[in-house]
Amino acid sequence: MASPSSYRQLGRLRTDRRFRREVEAVVAAACETRPDGRLLFDTFRSLTAALHAEGALSFTGLLPEERFTGARQAYDDAMRAGGSRGSLHNYLNVADTRQLLDHPDFRETFTHPLLVVLVAYALGGPVRIIDLRAKDTHPVDVVARDNTLHVDNSPFMDEFKVIVTWRTGTGQGPSGQGLTYLPRTNRLLRQCVVDDDGDVRSDEDACIFPTQARVDEALAAQARFFADRQPHVVHLKDLPAPCHTIFAASRLVHHRYRTSAGGPRSAVMASFHRTDEGTGFLGGADLAGSGLDRFLLTGDGGASFLELVRAESARIVTALERAARPSGLVVIPERHLLRGDDLRVWYARQSAGVSLDRLRTAGLADSRVRGTSEMRRLVLRMQYDLQGALNMPLYADLREEVRKRARIVIREMAPEHIREILGRPEYVSVLREPPEPDRRAVGDLTEELRTALRVLDALMSGGPARASVGPVWGATGARAATSSLRRFVVDLRVACESVADLESVVTAFVFGALGAALAADLFGLGEAGGEVAAGLLGTYLGLVGPSVREHRAAHPERHRLDTYHESVNETMQTAKLASEVWFRSAPAETIARNDRFVRSLVRRVLPSAAGHPDAGDVVPDLGDPADLPARYWQQVVPAKPLAVRFGAADLDGVDGYLTVDADRSVEAVMDRLRRDAAPLSPAGLLLRSIERAATLRDGSPAEACRDVMSRLAADWRQLVRRCRTTGMAGVPAAHQVFALLHDSIGLDRPVARASDRPRGVEPGSEVLLTRTEARALARAYMPARLCFADAEIRVARRLARDPRVRHAMLATHLHLVDESSNRAGELLAEWADERVLLPFTEAFVRRGAPPTGVDLAPNPKLLTVMCNNLLPAVAAELLVRGGRDADDLDPGTLRAGVEAAVRRGVFSVTVGLFRRTAHPDLVSLVGFSRRVCPAAGSFSTFCQRWLPRFFAGSDLGAGLRQGAATVL
Repeated sequence: MASPSSYRQLGRLRTDRRFRREVEAVVAAACETRPDGRLLFDTFRSLTAALHAEGALSFTGLLPEERFTGARQAYDDAMRAGGSRGSLHNYLNVADTRQLLDHPDFRETFTHPLLVVLVAYALGGPVRIIDLRAKDTHPVDVVARDNTLHVDNSPFMDEFKVIVTWRTGTGQGPSGQGLTYLPRTNRLLRQCVVDDDGDVRSDEDACIFPTQARVDEALAAQARFFADRQPHVVHLKDLPAPCHTIFAASRLVHHRYRTSAGGPRSAVMASFHRTDEGTGFLGGADLAGSGLDRFLLTGDGGASFLELVRAESARIVTALERAARPSGLVVIPERHLLRGDDLRVWYARQSAGVSLDRLRTAGLADSRVRGTSEMRRLVLRMQYDLQGALNMPLYADLREEVRKRARIVIREMAPEHIREILGRPEYVSVLREPPEPDRRAVGDLTEELRTALRVLDALMSGGPARASVGPVWGATGARAATSSLRRFVVDLRVACESVADLESVVTAFVFGALGAALAADLFGLGEAGGEVAAGLLGTYLGLVGPSVREHRAAHPERHRLDTYHESVNETMQTAKLASEVWFRSAPAETIARNDRFVRSLVRRVLPSAAGHPDAGDVVPDLGDPADLPARYWQQVVPAKPLAVRFGAADLDGVDGYLTVDADRSVEAVMDRLRRDAAPLSPAGLLLRSIERAATLRDGSPAEACRDVMSRLAADWRQLVRRCRTTGMAGVPAAHQVFALLHDSIGLDRPVARASDRPRGVEPGSEVLLTRTEARALARAYMPARLCFADAEIRVARRLARDPRVRHAMLATHLHLVDESSNRAGELLAEWADERVLLPFTEAFVRRGAPPTGVDLAPNPKLLTVMCNNLLPAVAAELLVRGGRDADDLDPGTLRAGVEAAVRRGVFSVTVGLFRRTAHPDLVSLVGFSRRVCPAAGSFSTFCQRWLPRFFAGSDLGAGLRQGAATVL
C-alpha cells in the first residue's frame, strides 16, 4: 500500500474486535432465553463468519409475505409518483418520500434487526444509514457506468449495503438483473496515489472494471483465494421470494448483470457507514418506529446503539431460529454460481466494455421513428449522457462525501426538471439557434469547461445561499444542497484533468451545464451565472446536436399530437393516471382538446359498424372454437412485455384475464370507502355527500355519485371562493370545500351540470391537500363507474366461465385487431410517428412492420375491460329478463347488455385535476373533468355488433357449457 495509514479500516482493528465481543454478548444473552440457545448463537457466529469470508450474505423470505406485500405496494405507489423515469432506470431518493419512511413494513425490508446487527458486526462499530435509494430496471442488454463490474467509491473506509431485490410488482425474487459478485474479493484493498505535496487520493476509474484487461485483473486477484484458481461468479436470480443481501460494497467486486432476459427488477438499497466516520446520516426527522429505526435513519434513537439492539433481541432470535433450520432462509451462494456457457457469456459481455453508446443511439433512433419532439429527444440524450463515464476524485479525508448528493440529484434528474431548466429565458437563444457541430480537440474542450467551472466557483463563493431549494432537491435542505453543489463543482474541475476521450467530455459538459443551472438558483447568481450555464449548454449542444435535431418535415397537425403526448404518454398512459397517480394533470380544456384529437384517430382506425348487423352478415371463420384460446394466446405472447407495459396484468395464460373481479360491486366499493376514508377528510366528506344524496333521492350510490360529481364539477369555483381563507397564502384546504359541498346536498335547487366547454383555471379555484388525501379522494368517486350490484357481479362471474361467452370475447377481440391493422398502417404511414398508435394500446400493441398495414398483437387488458365493464351489464339484463346463468343467455340479451353498459356510465370518467406543488407532500386540486372515454362509442358499437354474432356462431358442446356453469 502506498499509504497504509490513510485507510481507516486498517487503523482500528483492536476497537473493532472489542465492539464485536460486545455484540456477541448481547446476542448470546438473547439466545440463552431459548432451549436451543447454543445452536442459535452458533448460527449467528456462522452467519458473521460467512459474511466475513465471502463478502456477501443473502436471505430469502426474511419478511412474512403479507408484510412484504404492504411494503411493495407502498414502494410501487412512490415510484409511480416520484421516480426519475430515466433512460436506464427509474430512481427514487427514499429520503424525499416521507410516506415510505413512515411505512413500518417498508422500513423492515432493510432495517430488520438481524440485518443491522450483522452489518454492525462486520464494520466493527455502531452504524447509520447514510443513503437510501429505490430503483426499478427493465430487461435490456447494456453495460453502462451504472452496472459495470465495480466496487463502490469508498476506498479509504468500509461501506456495507443491504440490497433488497424482487421481480417488479410481485412477491417473487428477481428473475433477471440480480446482484452478481465475485466472492472473497472483499479481502482486497484498492491502491492509492500519493501526490507530490503528500495528498492521498484515488479516483472512480480505479473502482471499475470496464475492459477485458480489468476484468482479468479482478478474476486473477480473486483466484488466489480459491484452491481451484478458477473464476467464481455468483448471480442471484430465480429465487422464490424477495432477496435481502448484505455485502461489503466498497470492497466486494460486484455489479447488476443486466440483460434482456427475465422480468423487470425492483430494488431498495441502504448504505451503512460507521457512526464515527463523520459522514452523517439520512436526514429524516420525527420518524415513527422503533428506537433502532430512528437511530439508523435520523441519528437519534434515544439510547446507545447496543441498547437499541438489545431491545430488538426477540426479533433477532426469531430470525436466528429460522436460519438454524433448513428453511431456505439463508441462500447458499454455491447454488447460484455461473457455470459453463453462462459463465462464458457473462465474461464476454463484461470484457466487451461499456455498451451505453449503442443503447443511446438505438434509443434516439427509436424516438425519431416515434415522432418524439426535438426537445424531448434532447432531454432523452441528456439522460443517457448523465449515465456516462465521469472520473471524479476520491480523497483520504472523505471530502467527496459532501458532493455525493449533488451528483445524484443531477445524474438522476427527472425529465420534467430537465425540461424546466431548458425552458428558462436565459437558454432560449441557445436552443433557438444551436451552435454548429463542435469538432475541437478534447484538450481544448476540457480547458473551456475548467475555466467556466472556475468562474462558477468564484460566483458561488461570493454569493449568499438562498434559504430554500427547488423541488429537484427533494427533502435536502438549503445548507446541505449548497455545500454539496459547491464541492461537486470543485471536484468536477479536478476530474477534467484526466478526461481523455470525447464521451467523457460530453458527460462532463452535461453535468456542468445542469450543475451551473442549479447553482444559479441556489446562489441567486443572476446574469453572470446564467451566462456560464448558457455557455456550457451551448458547447454541449455543439457536441450532441446532430443526434437530436429534426431530419424531415412534420405532419401538419403534429402540434395536436405533441400536446396529447405531453399529458398522455408511455409513462402516464391516460389522463386519469397522469392526474391521480402522477399528479401532473393537464388543464381541463387541454384534456377536452386531447379527447377530440383521439376521437379523430379512433374514427380512422377502429372499424365503423352499426350495432345491429344485417341478417346476411358473415361471421369470420376463426377455425375450431376449441382451439381459439390457444391461438389467441399465441398472438399475445410475442408482444406480451409491451402489453404489460401498457396495463395488462402479467399472467401466464388467457384464462386469468377472463374473470370478473369479485370486489367491483358498488356495495363492496362503498364498504371499502366507509372503512378506509377518515370521516373529516376530503374523501370522507365526499362519501357522506354521496350517501346523503342517495338517501334523499332513494337511489343507488352510483347514481348519487354521478349527480354529486356533476354538481362538484359545475360549482367548483363558487365553492372554492366561498372557502377562501388567509391560511396557506389564501389557498383553502380541500376538506373545507368538501364540507361545504356536503352541507349543500339536499338544498332546494336542481343539480348543476358541468359545462361541455371546460374553462381554464381561474384565480382562486385551487385547493391544497396531501398526496395521501388526494389518492383517497380519487378512490371516493369510483362508485360512479363501479355501478353494479353484488347479484349482478355474481352472475357476471358465472358468465365469464361459460365457453361460449369466452369464445365470443376472444373472437371479438381478434376480429377487432384484424380489422384495425390496415387502417392503423395507413395512419402510421401518414404521420410517420408511432405515437399516433398510443391511444389504441389498451386494445392492441404493435409487434412489427409487415409489407402492408402493421403487425398488431392483442393486448389482453381489453379482455379485462370487457369482463369487468360489459359482462356485469349483460348480467343485469339477464336478471331483468328472468335469467340466472349462461344457459339463459341469448344474443339479444348480450347486445342489450352492451347498450346498458354505456347507458349506466361505465365508460364515463371523472378526472380530478391534481398537480404537484413545490412542497413534496402537498398537491393542488383545481377542479374536475367529467368526460367519456374517447373510444367508447366505436368500441361499444363494435361489441354490440360482434359479441352476439360470435356467441351465436360458437359451436361448443353442452357438456362444456354445463361444466363451466359452476356457481362461484
